[in-house]
Amino acid sequence: MFKKYNWQQPIYKNDLITVIIFGLTAAILGGFLSGLIDSFLYKYGMNISFSLLINSLLIGFAVRRAYANYHVLYPTLSLGFYFIALFFTFVARNVGLIGIQNLGFILTQPESYYLFFTQPFIVFINVFKAFDFLYFVLAILNIVFIVLGFVSVYKLSKRLN
Repeated sequence: MFKKYNWQQPIYKNDLITVIIFGLTAAILGGFLSGLIDSFLYKYGMNISFSLLINSLLIGFAVRRAYANYHVLYPTLSLGFYFIALFFTFVARNVGLIGIQNLGFILTQPESYYLFFTQPFIVFINVFKAFDFLYFVLAILNIVFIVLGFVSVYKLSKRLN
């Protein structure tokens, strides 16, 4: 996967710039889309984030279309784009649940960034505080969807010529 020979291949400037532009655009738009879908589903009782898989499809296909000559850096960059999309998903979901009025307050509080980085682990730890079987299953499914999203965005963007 990450062999030394793969990193020694030439990186073309036009491909790299196109991958960054397409990947960031897909991450930002896909993050907002999946965050709004998650907030809509959360309001109606479904606390599951399968829209992250939609987000991984958007990023994977955007990065795949962006380059003409394959380099191992491009799928690695797509993992970073997926992480950026997770942040925008978090922000859009909180805006959908709390409201646009509190967006500035959310982004200026360091606790919100701490919550973003530790959210999958906090969900899993809260399961064991007050054990509820349905909450446990949903927490496991959310963690599985996040991991599947990382795997699928890497595999989708790894088109070989």
